Amino acid sequence: MRAVRNHQGFTLVEVMVAAVILAVGLLALVAVFPVGYVDVNTSGGQSKATAYAQQMLEQLKNQPFDPGPTNGNDVPEANHTRAWSITQEPGTNVPNRLARIQVTVNWTGGGRPQTVILETMRAE
Repeated sequence: MRAVRNHQGFTLVEVMVAAVILAVGLLALVAVFPVGYVDVNTSGGQSKATAYAQQMLEQLKNQPFDPGPTNGNDVPEANHTRAWSITQEPGTNVPNRLARIQVTVNWTGGGRPQTVILETMRAE
């Protein structure tokens, strides 16, 4: 029986270089998570704000026609505030009266104030 004398493998320097490259890659990957969390949180707040604005816009469009001016506000959720206004468009008379409906939702997302504004027109 012959003894195997071929001891091939990685040197300590090669292992250390590979470990450093792996550590740098993992640290770069870990650094991305907080940014992604803030973006997801901001997007979630924007989706909620858009839904709240659309809900109020539809509600105001389906009411009996009142060219305004009509204003109002409420708080649909803890950190979301919603305001709306209905104003008659200048120069529009009977039978073509037009009203502009604007809904604004404000909230704090990602540590800074955010706003969504939706606007539509409604005829009598």
